[in-house]
Amino acid sequence: MKTTIAIDIDGVLTNETKGVPYAKRTPNLDNIDRVVKLYRLGYRIVLFTSRFERDRRLTMRWLSHYQVPYHKLVMSKLRFTFIWDDKAITEYAIDTLIKREESYGTGNVK
Repeated sequence: MKTTIAIDIDGVLTNETKGVPYAKRTPNLDNIDRVVKLYRLGYRIVLFTSRFERDRRLTMRWLSHYQVPYHKLVMSKLRFTFIWDDKAITEYAIDTLIKREESYGTGNVK
């Protein structure tokens, strides 16, 4: 397995960050597709959110409904080598990583 990539749910996998109930948030399908590609390329995907622990089952249902693959769901903010958050790494950086891996198979990023 390659490097772990932590990905925020709200604002990255959802289009909304507030004002809409969790169960009704719309998926960002482009970013979900990016997560699928990273998962298939062998990256360890850790999803994180600032939602309360009591929202775990609802969150897991939403992720399942939109077929978001992941290895771990963390109900808090964490520190990782890469954090894909709506306020950190951009889609461009993730696309660049995916293209490099698909084109050259460069292996683990450190």
